[in-house]
Amino acid sequence: MNSSAGFKPFMEYAGSYALFNYRLQDPKRGLEYDNLRLIRAFEHGLDPKSSEAGFVLVHVDMVQNSGPLIDGVVSALDACEHNDREAFNIGMEKVVTSMTKVNKVMDGMWGKSKPGDYTSFRTFIFGITSQSMFPHGVVYEGVSDEPMSFRGESGANDSMIPLCDNLLQIAMPDTPLTTILQDFRSYRPGNHREFLEYVKARSAHLSLKSYALQEPSSAALYLLILNQVRDFRWRHWCFTREYILKKTTHPTATGGSPIVTWLPNQLQAVMQAMVDVWEGSGKRLGKSCEEVMDLLYVQRETLRKEVEKYCQERNVDTSKA
Repeated sequence: MNSSAGFKPFMEYAGSYALFNYRLQDPKRGLEYDNLRLIRAFEHGLDPKSSEAGFVLVHVDMVQNSGPLIDGVVSALDACEHNDREAFNIGMEKVVTSMTKVNKVMDGMWGKSKPGDYTSFRTFIFGITSQSMFPHGVVYEGVSDEPMSFRGESGANDSMIPLCDNLLQIAMPDTPLTTILQDFRSYRPGNHREFLEYVKARSAHLSLKSYALQEPSSAALYLLILNQVRDFRWRHWCFTREYILKKTTHPTATGGSPIVTWLPNQLQAVMQAMVDVWEGSGKRLGKSCEEVMDLLYVQRETLRKEVEKYCQERNVDTSKA
């Protein structure tokens, strides 16, 4: 049944705990945040003011704003194929605008889900893979005689940022941490996976990145989208720091990734991509891009120091990352 529906036989971000786990209190009001309610929850999640409800419903609220993102991505790809620079820039602007909205909604997590409450319901969304409590997996009686292992629920399984990664052809480092990122792909709904692969293949075929960087206005928009991806991943790192690293010493995230080093693996890759575009342009992409890069250089150094600090405190061997 699970394979037919395109899901793993385990609790997933989209299929079980987040995106397919809400109802409307009043159907006439639509997807207003205050009109969203959880269907399934642990702890106090059926109370819409609880931290668990806030944690899940902010994700729903973020994704409800993704329609213009998909429109912008497809428009940019179509325009690139037809060498229509004006239409290409319009598509890229849509991506910037939509991701700016998504990031603004994401920032509301701080007020809707308290950092001190997260560990109380986080316990229930852990998976099996790479978790110390299941060192040899789990045998499902009547299903398989061999131990099975699945990753837990994780917001990292959302499809918006991978969509931007694939559109922009962001190169990730060849590390075991990136291998985990690739494994997460199988924990998304089947139609999400198909669309992400379509965008990745089409962007590569069209050399969208090269097309964008050929012209200053397009290059600036490309950099501004990278910045929105950076903003998203930076905020995710800040959530990890405040909600998890300061509250527990458990070394592994719910999805089975190393809690200290996994997010910085992707965040540093995006930051480097921004530096490459900016310096490759001769630092001449306009005032908005200059302001973005001023922040980027400061933030990159902050990230380096924070990761170094937590690795030292937790005896994390970064050479194995």
